[in-house]
Amino acid sequence: MSVEELQKLLGTQETVLELVQLDDGALALRASGSEESPLVRIEFNEDVRKLLGDNAGMIAQQMVQAAIYGVMEQQMNKWHANVVDQKPQHYS
Repeated sequence: MSVEELQKLLGTQETVLELVQLDDGALALRASGSEESPLVRIEFNEDVRKLLGDNAGMIAQQMVQAAIYGVMEQQMNKWHANVVDQKPQHYS
C-alpha cells in the first residue's frame, strides 16, 4: 500500500491511531475515537495469550511499529533511489 493509498483510506495526512482491546480480547489498531472497522486486528490464540500474559499489548504494539517502520523504509528507498543513465567510470 502506498502512502497515497493510506492517506485516502485515513482521510487526512495526519491521523492519531490507537491500539485498543476489543470485547472479544483481540487487539485492534484504528483511528482514535473511531468505532469503524479496525485498520489492523491482532489476535493471539489461547496458548500464546497465556504465555504473554500482560505483555500481549506491548507485543502487539511492537508488531505495529515494525510494520510502520517497514513501510516508511520502503517509501524512503523509493524516494532516494538514484537513476544512472550513464555507465560509471569506476565501480567500487
